[in-house]
Amino acid sequence: MAVQINKMILHGILNALMYIALPLIIFEVISMMGLMSFSQEFKITVIIIGIIGTVFALVRHAFPKDTSANRLIAFGSTIYSGLYMFYIFGGFTSGVTLGTYSINLPMLQVLLGLQVIAWLLLGSSGIRALQYLIEAIELRKKKEYRVKFRLSYIFKVLGTIFSLIIFGYLGSIAYSGMNLGFNFRDTFPVDHDPGVLPFDPIDDSINVTITFDLDNQGFYAIYDILIDAEFHTVTSANESALPVGVKVGESLDNYFSTFHSFTNNTNNNITLIMDPTYIVGLATTDATLALKISFSTLYAAILVNLNISVNFPWTHLI
Repeated sequence: MAVQINKMILHGILNALMYIALPLIIFEVISMMGLMSFSQEFKITVIIIGIIGTVFALVRHAFPKDTSANRLIAFGSTIYSGLYMFYIFGGFTSGVTLGTYSINLPMLQVLLGLQVIAWLLLGSSGIRALQYLIEAIELRKKKEYRVKFRLSYIFKVLGTIFSLIIFGYLGSIAYSGMNLGFNFRDTFPVDHDPGVLPFDPIDDSINVTITFDLDNQGFYAIYDILIDAEFHTVTSANESALPVGVKVGESLDNYFSTFHSFTNNTNNNITLIMDPTYIVGLATTDATLALKISFSTLYAAILVNLNISVNFPWTHLI
C-alpha cells in the first residue's frame, strides 16, 4: 500500500491552518479590538493541541480513504478534534460554573459560560467517530452491519443532523443576541424623607429608583435574572462629608423570573437604599456617582454575567 505523500502534505497544511494559525489570528484580532484577552498559557496550549491534531491529519491521510487504517485513524482524529473544541469552549474548566470567556469594553464586562456548546460539539464528534469506527470494522471484515440500513450510514446521517442542529443553534444565538436591547433611563427619581428633623439631615433617608427597559426580540426567553446595583462616589465637592471611592447605596438580589422572547419589557424598577453613614454628605454635597450593576441570567442555555458602570452627576438635596 503506497503512502500518499501529497495528500499528507496538503491535509497537514490545511489542519495546521485550522488548528493553529486560524485560532491564533482570531485571538489576536479580538485582543486588538479590546474585547477579550487570552493568556499566554492558553495560546501555548492551543498550539500544542494543534500540532498533535496536525500529526493526526498527516497519519490519517497516509492511507487511502477506503482502508480500515484510514477509518481507525479518522476515529481517533475525530475524538481528538472533539476534545480540542471542548477545551476551546471551556469544557475543562473545573469547579467554575461559567466558562473562561469574558468581553471587556470601557463601561461593560460580560462573562460567558459556554460549556453547553462544548458538550454539544463533543457529542457531535462522538457520533461521527462511531461512524468511522464502524466503517473500519466493516472494511476490515469486508462485511456491512445492517439494521434495515447500513449501520455506519445511520451514524453518518445522525452526525450530519447533529452538526446542522449545532450550527443552527449557534446561528440562532448570534441572531438573538443582536436583537437584544438593554436600556437604563437617564433620570433617577430620588425619594428624600427629611425625617422628624426637617432642618437636620442626620435622620434623613434617601432612596433612588432606577428604571430599565429590556427589549428581547430574539428566539430565546431570558430566565432567572438577578440584578445587584450599587452607588459609588467618583468625585465629591466636600470629601470630608462625602469621601471618594466609597459605596454609598445598594440594592441587592433583585429577581426577575422571565423576559419572554419577542417582547419589549419596559418600566422595570430597582430601588437603591442609601447608606445612613453618608446621608448627610449626600444631602449637602454635589458629587459624581458611579452606578455599578451586576446582571446575571441564563440565555439560550448559556450563563451570562454582565457588569455595567455608568457615571452621573449627583446634586445636593438641601
